[in-house]
Amino acid sequence: MRKMTQTLFAALVFSACTTQFSSFDHYIEGPLWDASQAVARADGLYVTLPRSGGLVRLDPTGKGSGYTSVNIGEGAATRLSGSPDGTSLIAFIDRYRCDIDRDDAPTTKDECLDDDELVVERELNIIRDGKSVGSVAIEGPYNRLAYAQDGRFAIAYLDFEDDNLDLTGVVNLNAVIAIDIEEATATPISVGFAADHVLFVEDEKLGATQAVVLSRNSVAVIDLLVNPPQREVTFPLTLDPDATVVPVGVELTPDGRYALISVQDSSDLYALDLISQSINIVELSSSPADMIVDPGAERTVLVFDRRARVDVLEHEYFDIESYTLDEAMDSIVAGDGFSLLWSQSGAHDVYRLNLEDNSLVEYRLQNPAVEMALAPGEEFAVALTRAENGFGEGVEGVYDRSPGMEILDLRSDDSQPFLLEGQGLGIAFSSSETELHALVLQQGEEYLYQLDLYTGVAMEIDLSSPPVAIGTMEDGSFYITHESALGLVSFLDPVTGDIEEVGGFGAHGLMNPIELITQGGDQ
Repeated sequence: MRKMTQTLFAALVFSACTTQFSSFDHYIEGPLWDASQAVARADGLYVTLPRSGGLVRLDPTGKGSGYTSVNIGEGAATRLSGSPDGTSLIAFIDRYRCDIDRDDAPTTKDECLDDDELVVERELNIIRDGKSVGSVAIEGPYNRLAYAQDGRFAIAYLDFEDDNLDLTGVVNLNAVIAIDIEEATATPISVGFAADHVLFVEDEKLGATQAVVLSRNSVAVIDLLVNPPQREVTFPLTLDPDATVVPVGVELTPDGRYALISVQDSSDLYALDLISQSINIVELSSSPADMIVDPGAERTVLVFDRRARVDVLEHEYFDIESYTLDEAMDSIVAGDGFSLLWSQSGAHDVYRLNLEDNSLVEYRLQNPAVEMALAPGEEFAVALTRAENGFGEGVEGVYDRSPGMEILDLRSDDSQPFLLEGQGLGIAFSSSETELHALVLQQGEEYLYQLDLYTGVAMEIDLSSPPVAIGTMEDGSFYITHESALGLVSFLDPVTGDIEEVGGFGAHGLMNPIELITQGGDQ
């Protein structure tokens, strides 16, 4: 059953990147909404509107128009970030003023004549239940947040892999910002050049106590419990000023004592003792492609994209046991007492490494995997696979030329391949006491494929347009974003199979210009 809530907006003709108002012969460059910025909270799904600079909250129940606007004041919401506790939403807000001193000064962003005259003031807006409850001004184009588990503290840093990162003007490349979300305070802290990895040391009673921040050639530890937060110690990763050590991965041991750091193009694993403030260096088989800590087994598992091996590191004496594989693995999915080793680089093997006895179970995929997901209960894993050229393994040369899906039964060494009509875009799971459903989206296909992993019973849930991505709401329902210029999101109840659609929100505020703030910050 499908219901539709949508706001109609004038007479619009849409192409991929341009919106044309046919009655005005007016063109708008760029998308009206950003599906990649969708963030689910308990009260709805939040989406940014790049053209109007707005922020809307979509209502899964479809009440009223299906969405409401969030009042962020003057300026534009550029990106969203959700805290792990599921309550707070952080909106990155750019506020603008025009550096022109005249009586008829402009009042909107578009009226500012020159980019050099447009001054951007950035802040983080804290939103709960659709309302702004506080804001934190930040200096610089910080574009990513790492959160402590309880959601109180966050570290803002620069993600250089983001294609939309704006580095115009003067940018401090040695600083991050420690943010106390409860107190709405921000503290710039110098940590080292190009910080891009952050972990938090957590205490059961105190919550987050320290932030471990990785930079080129160094690791900084920030004390979060002093007011204001401050850098406690910096660990140099090299004493040679001509050398460059680039951290590529970091994990904390379960007791929070050691930070284990792998570095680019090196077989050295740095074990930083955060209590005694010392460094041990452990020699690995090669430069690791991925690593993960298993808290129950007190071991770290490491895989290598250039060597067909897996290393298992114990945390007491940092001894290593190495095991040979048939193919190199570069990715790990962590389970309870086991790890799934798989490859995003064309290999067909998948391994289940049981950490109780370090035994290996091998699965063979028909095609290389592009995504691997562990189902609730950890009895099954689902791999989305891509087509390969030519004829090799597969069903009479058909399977290897088609995208697919494979179900790995983790209770045995069995796997079951499926052909898909389109490339798999995403996997979600819905479970009850008697059912376990895998929900799979396919590129260009207007339905959601639902498979009961226990019984093998499958069904198709019709969608009104091709999907882009699937995500989970706080109540266990799902949202599906679609290829729609005006905006379209489907909300799926996994119990009833009902779908509620909300559309048209991309046009909200389209004709309202982004207003400027004055020198003093008042409109």
